[in-house]
Amino acid sequence: MGIVGLTRHQFYYKKRSGKPGRKPSTKCRLIVNGETTEVSNAEVVKDIVEVIQDPDTDYGYHKMTYALMCLGYIINHKKVYRLMDENNLLKERHERPKRSIVKYRKVLPTEPLQVLEMDIKFVWVEEHRRHAFILTVIDTFTRVLLGRKTAYSIKQSLVQELWEEVIENYLQPFDCLNRKIDIEIRNDNDSRFVAKKVRQFFKENNLNQVFTHPYTPQENAHIESFHAILSKKLNRYNFWSLEELEECLTLFYEKYNNQRIHSSTLHIPPMIFWQQWMMSNVKVTTNNKIRTTKFKLMIPYHKLSGYWSPKGVPCPHLKPLDGVEDEKIYEMSGAATSLQPSV
Repeated sequence: MGIVGLTRHQFYYKKRSGKPGRKPSTKCRLIVNGETTEVSNAEVVKDIVEVIQDPDTDYGYHKMTYALMCLGYIINHKKVYRLMDENNLLKERHERPKRSIVKYRKVLPTEPLQVLEMDIKFVWVEEHRRHAFILTVIDTFTRVLLGRKTAYSIKQSLVQELWEEVIENYLQPFDCLNRKIDIEIRNDNDSRFVAKKVRQFFKENNLNQVFTHPYTPQENAHIESFHAILSKKLNRYNFWSLEELEECLTLFYEKYNNQRIHSSTLHIPPMIFWQQWMMSNVKVTTNNKIRTTKFKLMIPYHKLSGYWSPKGVPCPHLKPLDGVEDEKIYEMSGAATSLQPSV
């Protein structure tokens, strides 16, 4: 043994036949009226079959374990699984459909409506002393707010209704199908976005829904940035009713799209930026290596004066919180109307 380099243990080792470990038990303890008895596994299987035969108690192995324990059995889930597996009593596993996860943290759209983001924000309303929810969709290329829904409860049907409006008002007029735009929709893992009905709706409409990683709001950065701006606006007011909130949001979203200067869109309003891009007045430079997009306005800024008004849109009938000065109130006739991009 010293010559070949084997130890005494290795030389005399003999491989044991069969599986290692303890053999499976053939009996199970059952407590009836305080007395413990042993019953065969076949008796346990009979009780399992009796429970399963009732459609209302057609349990999987996990719940079946507790059902047997309530009957007096001293048993664990491992043995219940083995007995149900050996007798073909296990339920079929329903695997959750796989979700598409965002590939890059920073989006890199090269044209409008290529990457869209949606998210939900909540605002306190005094009338019913509860939060109202605001669901918003934004285009990451132009920063245009494409749609919004406000309600005390955002349901799957409301999410679908909003996207039907976005499709009708923007995706179809922009002829996304013929342009072969691969539209990506980014959202977090909210239950209303994960819902099977919503995911099926996106699939039927050729929209590629992707989910951000947990606890990474930076992957949905454009809508999160807008929510910070929206919070700064809404925090100045106390809203008594949902109608008051809706009126304020309508005017502010109008202002944001058509009048509010946005640094990411060459310091011009998002809708005007979109319009100028379609007129070939915006040059787009993309760096795929560091994933950045730069814009350059090809005309002087003074030539934009006929497309928009810098005057703000107020929130009428609302008083700001104490100590906060409101914006100067302009007449609605001086505010720019909503501009739809012409194709």
